[in-house]
Amino acid sequence: MHTPPGTIQRLARSAGIGALAFAATAGFADTISPPSHSASLAVGESTTVRKKVVIEKQPTAALLDIMFVFDITGSMSGAINNAKASANGVINALSGFGDVRTGVGWYADPTYNGVKTNLGSRAATVASINALGACNSGQGYHSVLCGGDLPEVGYAGIRDAASNADWRPGSNRFVIALGDASFKTGPDAAKDNITGARAALEAANVNLFGLDFGAGFGASISTLGGSVYSGGTTPENMASAILEGVTAGLAAYGKVSVDNLLAGLPHIGVSTSCVTADVGTCSGDSAVGDFDRSITREFEFDVTYTRLTEGDTAFDSHAMVDGGIVASVRDTFASTVVGGGEVPEPGSLALMALGLLGLRAVQRRRDS
Repeated sequence: MHTPPGTIQRLARSAGIGALAFAATAGFADTISPPSHSASLAVGESTTVRKKVVIEKQPTAALLDIMFVFDITGSMSGAINNAKASANGVINALSGFGDVRTGVGWYADPTYNGVKTNLGSRAATVASINALGACNSGQGYHSVLCGGDLPEVGYAGIRDAASNADWRPGSNRFVIALGDASFKTGPDAAKDNITGARAALEAANVNLFGLDFGAGFGASISTLGGSVYSGGTTPENMASAILEGVTAGLAAYGKVSVDNLLAGLPHIGVSTSCVTADVGTCSGDSAVGDFDRSITREFEFDVTYTRLTEGDTAFDSHAMVDGGIVASVRDTFASTVVGGGEVPEPGSLALMALGLLGLRAVQRRRDS
């Protein structure tokens, strides 16, 4: 869900979402119903279930992955503690927001490690942040030079974080960079540049935020399509500003669907047809339109399950908003045998599976 420059700020202003107001509404959550579905199917049999997706005013059940990437060059020695406090403030502010994983990376000059601590628990992230120090603090991060001039290799650090973080399928993804200097091409000139960093953010479907402590940092974030926040306010205000940007980034959406992300294979093939689309329109397996969370919205889908091979199986079906998972339910299927034990020929099963996958590929190309 990578967002063009300025979109987050415009959404924040139009939606009027505040961090404190958001925290107070944590009881709301997007849903998909029925909460579970069970069926017994023989090979070749199908069943269709009408599933309702409800998108609430606040996205408190979304999967959220955030990587913090710190400039730890010598010039940050006066600001590193404030930056760390700001990042910890963001983590604390997001503690009631659905399913959140966070991680930490850094860049210096000319070295970088965009994924120092991969996406995981809040405790691991806080410990990793607290262990960071600017290069002249003597913490020994590097065996080579660590700054002393401007600009820095921020493109490399951000590219590395976007490319190598352990993003979860269907998560809403953010890189929050914190720095005080403009960016330059990194050690690998072919990829550690503006083009490489933008491509990595786009490929991983990541939104970029920048916490600006000066010297052209904000301009460099803007060249990557990111949203910039001032580092000159208190950690609490900065945390609130970023949280407002995160929630506003999920406040407007254009596509709703139901998808099991191929988790039913090889036993169960799944196809979906949109039935109702609130104020939007149905297009194949998706509801599309200009939606927002100013009100609660409802969408309906017919989901058809077809048994391809024998074997009991269970898997999750997900409500998806702009490709991100916002709610999940469990579907279970037991095997039955048709006609006293007759099972379709293996070749027929293979053709059936290939046909379903082919239809799915056509639909995905059509939606892209």
